[in-house]
Amino acid sequence: MGGFSNKLVIKAQDELAAYGGIAEHVSPLKERIGLYWDFLKRPDLDGSDHEVPWSAAFVSFMVNLAGANSTFPYSAQHSVYFYRTINDKVIKKASAFWGFRLSEVTIEPGDIIGMNRSGKPPIDYDWAMTHSDYFSHSDVVVSVSGKTVEAIGGNVGSPPGEVARKIFTHSGGKLLNKSKTQEVFVVIKNFLP
Repeated sequence: MGGFSNKLVIKAQDELAAYGGIAEHVSPLKERIGLYWDFLKRPDLDGSDHEVPWSAAFVSFMVNLAGANSTFPYSAQHSVYFYRTINDKVIKKASAFWGFRLSEVTIEPGDIIGMNRSGKPPIDYDWAMTHSDYFSHSDVVVSVSGKTVEAIGGNVGSPPGEVARKIFTHSGGKLLNKSKTQEVFVVIKNFLP
């Protein structure tokens, strides 16, 4: 695991340690979510805005905290950075982040895994390659042990969401969360030192 990947794992774990178990509308997470949104130039939002999903803001903020600077396509929508990283990989564009098919890579700590949003149909990599606006979710991988992948994300769980840990398991060529409501379709790897 490279330096950036290690920093991303540490930042996600630190965020969980500081804010895990706190509902989005409760201080101090409510104000921390406001910082995620400030980073994306949306100072009008914070954790009290229940109707606005903040999971992509969480991932964007963690990636920036880890030191990606301008190399990541930060967005309030996961689908935007999925589209960009998938297409950068497909055309082999020199980029710090590429989105791979699950079958093409081994998942490692510091990867970002993209999936359908709970309650929504699974998403296909090929479909995501041609669409940049749809409901989805992503989490930061913090550990891998055998067929088990542990990740940390924002806006996790039933509303109100929180910063939380999730477990995914390889099964039949798929990577599914514990409740089998989310299926990973893209693994974003970084090439940062």
